[in-house]
Amino acid sequence: MSLTNSKNSINSQAGLILVELFIAIILVSMVLLSVTAVDIVSRKFLNTTYYESKVQNEAAPILEMIAKDISRGYGNANNPGVIVSAINDRVEIRQLDPAAAPTYDDFSDDTWVRYSYEAAPNFRITRQYCTTASQSACNTWGASETLANNISGCSFTIAQVTSLNKNLWVTIAITARRDAADTSPPSAVNPEVVLQTRIAALSQSIH
Repeated sequence: MSLTNSKNSINSQAGLILVELFIAIILVSMVLLSVTAVDIVSRKFLNTTYYESKVQNEAAPILEMIAKDISRGYGNANNPGVIVSAINDRVEIRQLDPAAAPTYDDFSDDTWVRYSYEAAPNFRITRQYCTTASQSACNTWGASETLANNISGCSFTIAQVTSLNKNLWVTIAITARRDAADTSPPSAVNPEVVLQTRIAALSQSIH
């Protein structure tokens, strides 16, 4: 074998090694990019799931609390125990007095509780208890207590059956966000959770 052929063989081998090294670098880079992309997507998904769970866990107990009080509403067709405001952002609930021998026909000693939604800039749901009541309504409400913040929407609506002169149920819908003041579309860092339930005051007609 001549010296020239030997050098050509060495150069060919060196060139082949460089090509293989270049291909290996490209393959490793592709794998790393894939792993990085998967990691980014996974982190984004986990963050979104975490934020959604956090928002839902804060709003769900409030929905359950309101529904439970509505189910205990006390009254009759002529003196309703559950009253929804005209703009549907407030519900007032009368409950039978907790005495050992309650006075069923005397509504003035019953307990009232009111849940209200306050839009911008507060974005919250509050609760108030009645301090002075009459036979048909609460005359004086106590101080407001904040139950939940970052509530971007809340409504109370009553489904009625006109033919029976009776109401069947109250629908509660709560929309919560991580940051309710941010009016941009829901995102991974500011998800939106909508909770809704339907509850009837089982012991009497509601209005």
